[in-house]
Amino acid sequence: MEGKADTRLELLITIVDYSLRKVLRDLYKRIKLPFYLQSQGYGSAESEIYDLLGFGSPKKIFAMSIQNATTARRILAALYGRIGFDQPGTGIAFTISLSSVTSSLWKISNQACDLDQIKTEKEALPMELKEPYDLVVAIVNRGHSELVMEAAKGAGATGGTLLHALGLGSKEAEKFLGIAIQSEKDVILILTPRENKAAIMEQIAHEAGMHTAGKGICFSLPVNTALGLEPRLELE
Repeated sequence: MEGKADTRLELLITIVDYSLRKVLRDLYKRIKLPFYLQSQGYGSAESEIYDLLGFGSPKKIFAMSIQNATTARRILAALYGRIGFDQPGTGIAFTISLSSVTSSLWKISNQACDLDQIKTEKEALPMELKEPYDLVVAIVNRGHSELVMEAAKGAGATGGTLLHALGLGSKEAEKFLGIAIQSEKDVILILTPRENKAAIMEQIAHEAGMHTAGKGICFSLPVNTALGLEPRLELE
């Protein structure tokens, strides 16, 4: 019998190879996930590297949902059982704690999923981080993502995921920052051990920050649990 549900809310982010999009979509559909967003992204490695190592492709599927902690953990367990996160190039999945949300989102996120559809064996439980990780998020003008990744890798990052976005903001903010907010942007997501976070962010700010053509900003978020980061993990 499972214990009392943990009603703390978490952001669940899944980034998998494009070939696994149907597996991810079918799982979320089967458990009747009440709310999630999906987009297409790109891995940071060159296409020749994917061909050489024989796994995946640069194209990725990015999915984001908000769940209570108990449900998020069950979904991670289901993902672990259906997607071979131990295989190179498959992808990653992780959760980030949320401090607050609107009341309507809280109600939606705590709607009951059909968890009977994601029963898993004990050996398929999610893995816990041996050491703390952070998600570094960099937002720069479109076309400067390679500069960000080169800077990040020089400071210890092993990879990242690129998303395209459109900036939105007020004219007052544009005057204060001295940049055009309402333009096409590159969003780079980098999952890294916390010990490397400061150096990565400093390097990104130096190479692609506000004083450069990239006009970038950067921030980080603490990660709770994660899949796809072996060998830095251990079973619960």
